Amino acid sequence: MNARRRIAVGWAVLCLAGLAATFALGTEPSADTRRSPGGEPAPTGTYAVDCRELADDVAQARAEAERERREALAPSATPVRPNATLRTVMVPEECADEFEDRGLMTR
Repeated sequence: MNARRRIAVGWAVLCLAGLAATFALGTEPSADTRRSPGGEPAPTGTYAVDCRELADDVAQARAEAERERREALAPSATPVRPNATLRTVMVPEECADEFEDRGLMTR
């Protein structure tokens, strides 16, 4: 086999491998195995959500952050490097009313 033919065969093999990989990534997973975007199995049954507990956790975290902010701004406080933490919480739809009633919902 000469060099040109080897290059052509190698190129064809790479193209076919790329097509096969693209096809495999583009196909839908089978219907019997539900997966979440992170690769973990998705829950199939219903589950209970304690909306009050979620709202309490968010309210407590906000109150603690506000207390720390006030302590850092106090005139008697020693200057320290500011520490910022950003926390995002995804709330299930069934808890939206609880969060809105407490004023914790931002959009």
